[in-house]
Amino acid sequence: MAKDPSTATIRGRLAADPELRSTGNGVSVVTLRLLSSGWEKDTAGNPVDVTPTSWRCEAWRDLADHIAQTFRKGDQVIASVRPKTSTYQRDDGSTAWSTVWLIDDIGPSLQRATASIQRIQRAAGPRPAPAAQQQPADPYAAQYAAQDPNDPWN
Repeated sequence: MAKDPSTATIRGRLAADPELRSTGNGVSVVTLRLLSSGWEKDTAGNPVDVTPTSWRCEAWRDLADHIAQTFRKGDQVIASVRPKTSTYQRDDGSTAWSTVWLIDDIGPSLQRATASIQRIQRAAGPRPAPAAQQQPADPYAAQYAAQDPNDPWN
């Protein structure tokens, strides 16, 4: 089970092509921006478009590679995400918050498109463990290190 049980589902379109990069240790990470919008009714009961909400998202390792190979700008997707919030200092000295949504799973929306599945061929037998230096830092490590070790939810 994930350390952070707070999850959300986002349905939206990719605002740009996914950006794939690698960490210094060779771990793949992809960043993307999803735009979700909807509509509401005005006072006369007519549907009115709503300003889209922008979601900064990222995924790691194999999922990052699969996203970069599969999706392009404009694709409508459904993503299961969890928040990763951090703080930083602005130039004026004030503290600001930033949230990136970590993608646990993602797929195409089939409302206006079709999809075909291409399974990944894996070698038979157990997968070799990656070298220790190739593992990225846990993005939640600092958050949970300061918590009470006797807390049953840790």
